[in-house]
Amino acid sequence: MSGIRVRTRTAVTVLALAAVTVPAATAHAGARWSAADLTGVGHAALTGVTRVDGDTTWAYGVKVRQEGKVQPRTPLLLARDDDESSWREIPMPAFADRSNQLSAIDAVSQQDAWAVGLYEESRGAFLTQHWDGTEWRVVDAPAPEGIRLAGAGLLDVSARTADDVWAVGWLIVVDSEVPNPDKPGGTIQETHAEAMLQHWDGEAWHLVPVPDATSLWTYSVTALADDDVWVSGYTMDDRPAMLHYDGSSWSRVPVPYDGVNGELTDLEARGPNDVWAAGRKLVDDEDPGHALLAHWDGRSWKQVPTPADAGRVNDLTLAPAGVAVAGEQPDGTPYVMRLRHGRWSQPSVPPGGADGSRYLTSVAWTPRGLTAVGYEEGATGLPSPSLLTGGR
Repeated sequence: MSGIRVRTRTAVTVLALAAVTVPAATAHAGARWSAADLTGVGHAALTGVTRVDGDTTWAYGVKVRQEGKVQPRTPLLLARDDDESSWREIPMPAFADRSNQLSAIDAVSQQDAWAVGLYEESRGAFLTQHWDGTEWRVVDAPAPEGIRLAGAGLLDVSARTADDVWAVGWLIVVDSEVPNPDKPGGTIQETHAEAMLQHWDGEAWHLVPVPDATSLWTYSVTALADDDVWVSGYTMDDRPAMLHYDGSSWSRVPVPYDGVNGELTDLEARGPNDVWAAGRKLVDDEDPGHALLAHWDGRSWKQVPTPADAGRVNDLTLAPAGVAVAGEQPDGTPYVMRLRHGRWSQPSVPPGGADGSRYLTSVAWTPRGLTAVGYEEGATGLPSPSLLTGGR
């Protein structure tokens, strides 16, 4: 499953980077996680979790069902207020094709939120939906004209105000197509990938030119002001990449990392001098990925030490006195780690599923502690949603 994005808007204390210490993260076997009862949801995978405002948390993903040899998907959105004990489902529009998979949701308030997802070929546009506090409404985001797409999607969205929303994604552009001599009726395509940016100005979505778009894959975006927008991802030669918009132009900003390759897949920000980025680094050609965390202090990006045994980071969230991340070890074991006052701790994640498998895709800080979402694999091959709350 893909689409691992989270936005939190909790005011928290700035972490002093100079105080970061990195022994192996301390595992708290007694960490009290509470698993939500989502049996009524059916087969589904949760791919993200976000704080809508100071009182409400949303968890989102896709419902999956088996129809013959195919598995149709429909959007899934769950909500819980802080004074409630259970999660409720909020209906979302669904379409006939694969574009039902949500990548990210971000909210200005409970009455103003955006969801983004895949390109819908039948509409010739990207899936975005807007929430007005009562219902979701489909709003098409344009595809580039004059090209043919083999695939495309929006991966993240940052909603700052009602007329300042940014979304980032990817394009697979068809360069040429010829008949396949080994498969009658088939074709062989030559394609290339490009980064994509879109901006909502209060009236419509507009494509925004990306500098050196064919050299980048963009994953995440966070907007702090009209003249302060960050976009992260990786270069086509597999190195972490960061773009910054100053209100007039985009520029590439270097991010240090101690690896041979890497990527930055998530961004979070408290303010212009306190921006965080996370992803993975590869220390050699055989490495499946180690945790990569970086911080912007208003002057430069600096790599933040992480436990040496921590695997790739799937998601990042702001938390009091620091940050928290959800990820997976090289063997697929999920983990949650929290950096607080410069020290890492690791609340143990309970096993899930018939075989103990659990995949954590996203994490957010709430008044109840951390909320981590994902899915478990079932014996039928269909996922079951996983939602844990309380790990501190």
